[in-house]
Amino acid sequence: MRYMSVLINITYFTTIYVGSTIYFFGFVSNLLNIRVLYSNRNNPCTFLLIYSSIVDCFVLNIGLLQRILAVGFQIDPTLSNKTWCKTRTYGLRISTVISFYMICLMSMDQFFITCRTVRWRQLSNLSFVRSLAILITCLIAIEGLPYFILTEIIRTASSISCTPMYNPIFAKYASFFNIPIIFGILPLSILVSMGLLIYYKLHNRTHLRQAQRSLTSIILCRIILVILSCGPYTSYFVYSAIISIIQPIRSVERLAVENFILSIVSVFLYLTYSTAFFVHYSISSTFRKQVLQLFKRSRRVDDVNLSQQPTQVDKTRPQNVVHAEDEVNGV
Repeated sequence: MRYMSVLINITYFTTIYVGSTIYFFGFVSNLLNIRVLYSNRNNPCTFLLIYSSIVDCFVLNIGLLQRILAVGFQIDPTLSNKTWCKTRTYGLRISTVISFYMICLMSMDQFFITCRTVRWRQLSNLSFVRSLAILITCLIAIEGLPYFILTEIIRTASSISCTPMYNPIFAKYASFFNIPIIFGILPLSILVSMGLLIYYKLHNRTHLRQAQRSLTSIILCRIILVILSCGPYTSYFVYSAIISIIQPIRSVERLAVENFILSIVSVFLYLTYSTAFFVHYSISSTFRKQVLQLFKRSRRVDDVNLSQQPTQVDKTRPQNVVHAEDEVNGV
């Protein structure tokens, strides 16, 4: 049983140290993303980038931060508060899926721009993209309602958990369709197909503006990151669904290994929601300039505030000090 304790320790340190790093840099960088991109929010793809960054902040706070507090500090209100248990499960479910499909929309928008046909290029407009984003958000929110309705705090002799999986019908739906298909295979298929088409178009459309080529390259890199971080998570649930049919009864050791794998891939899944800023900064020179200008403006404001402090001090000096200086100067 020694290796089981090793697995528990690896899970603990990965969640605390890797998870905390992903959370801190991801949350701060998403806020910077929103601030820098907001001035260009009328661009369809930029609008989606801002929207996905807002959703990513929500995912990191309600998902990863909660996991870090539960594993590292045994602070888990989902196990004592039924309302929060339901709200967190539902909110985390729909926000993670919404973020994925917003990246899918970005890839589709970039594909429309690279098309030669005017009719396809006209689909890349703010009103159409905004309407589609709202529609997808509403559909995902409705589809995820069973997570809110069925989630309960389940207590057994050896454990306590906040889960909707106690319901056998929902457990089959989630294991065989919801998680592997809606959360994994469908968006990944869209991203892979759009990524290949965009890559082909990008190398055959040399007349695209540099800014547009940079934005397209950003979307391609985000597609690759989503595939790398989401792929193992989706593969695990596909494996879990298959193995539950082939071998429904498994040993304690095997279940421990499977839980260890799930914990590790769940932490690295959050890379999808924390790396957008770094992708933009590494690829787009325009974005880098905007970030530097933002920090320069902030520094200028701080310098102005510092320069005004002596003046404020002079105005508030005690009168007896002023009189003493006047006498020294012979006035």
